[in-house]
Amino acid sequence: MTGQNTPPDTTQKRPMPGPTDVRPIWDGEKENRPASISELSDPGPPTWSTDRAFGPRFSPNRIVGLDAARGVAIIGMIAVHILPPANEYTGEPTAIWKMCAGNSAALFAVLAGISVALMTGANNPHVGIKWRRSCVSLITRALLILGIGLALDQFDVDVYNILPYYGLMFLLAVPLTRLRIWHLLSLSLLFAFIGPLVIFATNSRVVYLTTLNPSFYDVFETPLDVVITLLIGGTYPAVTWMAYLCLGMAVCRMNLKWLTTQIRLTVCGGLIAASSAIFTTFALDYGGGFAKLYGQTDGYGAHDILEIFKFGPDGHLPTDTAWWLAISGPHTETTPSIMLSAGVALFVIGVLLVISRTLSGLLFPLITAGSMSMTLYVSHLLLFVPFLDSIHEHAVIWFFAQIVSMILLSSAWYFTVGKGPLESLMAMICRRIGKMVVPPSPDPVNVLKRPGFSSASFTALC
Repeated sequence: MTGQNTPPDTTQKRPMPGPTDVRPIWDGEKENRPASISELSDPGPPTWSTDRAFGPRFSPNRIVGLDAARGVAIIGMIAVHILPPANEYTGEPTAIWKMCAGNSAALFAVLAGISVALMTGANNPHVGIKWRRSCVSLITRALLILGIGLALDQFDVDVYNILPYYGLMFLLAVPLTRLRIWHLLSLSLLFAFIGPLVIFATNSRVVYLTTLNPSFYDVFETPLDVVITLLIGGTYPAVTWMAYLCLGMAVCRMNLKWLTTQIRLTVCGGLIAASSAIFTTFALDYGGGFAKLYGQTDGYGAHDILEIFKFGPDGHLPTDTAWWLAISGPHTETTPSIMLSAGVALFVIGVLLVISRTLSGLLFPLITAGSMSMTLYVSHLLLFVPFLDSIHEHAVIWFFAQIVSMILLSSAWYFTVGKGPLESLMAMICRRIGKMVVPPSPDPVNVLKRPGFSSASFTALC
């Protein structure tokens, strides 16, 4: 009938009293994170980004430019160990000696610092359980490298072995794995400036005999001598070479896959190396430094001083005058020499990172060699045991034979197996010990999904 009221719709449910459903709580897992409004909205048209302009951010994949740098370091150290340092006719240092002596080992040390940072999270440092496990793995790796180095020195290898120093520096780097970039850079400068003073003061007041290549026998026979050697008196003393390790850690805390970072490393490395060379030249040639060295060092003539500039000291630097701290030469352990080698290392790493962005195929021999640098270095040292005399007599032939065989074997292994044998073994041991000492935490329990646990009871508990 017209005008009669329409009966109400009884099909719609009215709200009933009682507790409402509880909102899901994010437990920290990425896959369970509630979607935000920005994630649900339309992102719009693509915009300019630094990732698209300069390359992707750091990823867990291997950075082939670093492997290429390791290959350069290995080749340089082999050249220094085998090839004669001076021209037999002129007596002047060879071009390879000028480029590689001291610099190759320093590049190896900077790359060691980068390896430490990579194992502890690179530019996204580990925290919590993951960081503790990384520290255990790092300590295990350090002890393994130290043990391998001491074992190799049992064979009286006729070259300076960096591995014992390498292992000790890994141990010293463990407390530094949580430091920021600027803290690491500051610590690197502190080692570069204070370390030479410590060595100079020690050599001025303490008379000691150093074992340049300490072995297991020396550890039990003269333990104090081994400690002094590794820390202060050896060829690669930790008190100064930690500058390279801290520098490498700081570099790896940056975003190494960015073109801007790679260019900055190249430019800064070149400037540091050039500044160090200029300072030494002006201090010694125009600042009266050479005259002080000549006049105040007993038993040293001009020729002897120039020999140290070119080839490094036979043992330790003289301590007659502090002007010896202003020189720059292979393994002189002075601030100018450390800055020069550090600058060269940064320059080489930066250049190879830039080249590897588009021309990695040209660097493939270096990349394969660098991916198993530890295996190649140990093999290189072991060859001195049965073939020492032959290596000295036919140095050039042995050098090219080792380089060619190294490239061929590393390339074949890279294609068929992947990571080097010694690298794979050490990684497996470190990983297992890390998981054994620091086991993974149990998965968080989602109380809302437990059987027999309702949302109402959860509300009552709260």
